[in-house]
Amino acid sequence: MQDYLPEEVKKFERISNSYDVYFIDLWGVIHNGLYLFKSAIAVLDKLKKNKKSVVLISNAPRSNKTVRQFLTKLNFDLKLIDLLVTSGDITKDYILKNQNKIFYHLGPDKDIDLFEGINNISFNVNESNEIICTGLVDEIGNDISDYEHLFKNWIEKDKTLICANPDEVVSRGNIIEFCAGSLAKYYKKLGGKVLHFGKPYEEIYKFAKFNFEKKIGRIIEKKKILAVGDNLKTDIHGAQNFNIDSLLILNGIYKDFFRDNNLNFDKLLKSNEMESLRINKFQQELIW
Repeated sequence: MQDYLPEEVKKFERISNSYDVYFIDLWGVIHNGLYLFKSAIAVLDKLKKNKKSVVLISNAPRSNKTVRQFLTKLNFDLKLIDLLVTSGDITKDYILKNQNKIFYHLGPDKDIDLFEGINNISFNVNESNEIICTGLVDEIGNDISDYEHLFKNWIEKDKTLICANPDEVVSRGNIIEFCAGSLAKYYKKLGGKVLHFGKPYEEIYKFAKFNFEKKIGRIIEKKKILAVGDNLKTDIHGAQNFNIDSLLILNGIYKDFFRDNNLNFDKLLKSNEMESLRINKFQQELIW
């Protein structure tokens, strides 16, 4: 529980010179799955003009190539960013490093490009050692409980579930949808073993920092990095795990919670079972 109020940032411009690199979430901050947020794009444009660096870090269970294509369809200018890292990138790296294992994919067909160039994937779950979960499948159902019988069967066979997207929910327009993180949470609750790739786990931040530093040829101090996101469990918790400052955006998945400017952060933390989390800063929406 917070013993203080996070600092409110009315205008992003006020804090823009305190940091050199911005680790920014995509879904809920830059877009809502249907369209870009104009004010957020204006912030990226201003940061670029001020010689600041932007690294987009997404829990999308897709390759960064696929996410770039998706952003282009939304008319996003890729010149505004310096690097894009996805949980799909981390997952694919893990699969390639474990050629001795056979993997099975649990997720929608739209995520199948994640396995491009990979040979140790089977369409028979019984042949697999581990299951790569990228999301819910229409044929099984859109309620988490629809997966109970299937999961219990896999747990009995000692199959580890690899969660390629730790997000539990996402806001698509005005509709909240379950993500792979919800399935992973349920699998663990039923007694199964789970590995997560993406925020809030440190590996994706190390991967992003290492690759950005490699690109620019110098080390960046953590105190000069700000994480921006709309999700306590992934973006803000991840920033705390990696020991960098964070800015919580309120008009993402919590927009209903913060209606009528209800800024009860203790209640928000408790409802998300994140009482020990520290929120450094918040902004109603990402706006310059």
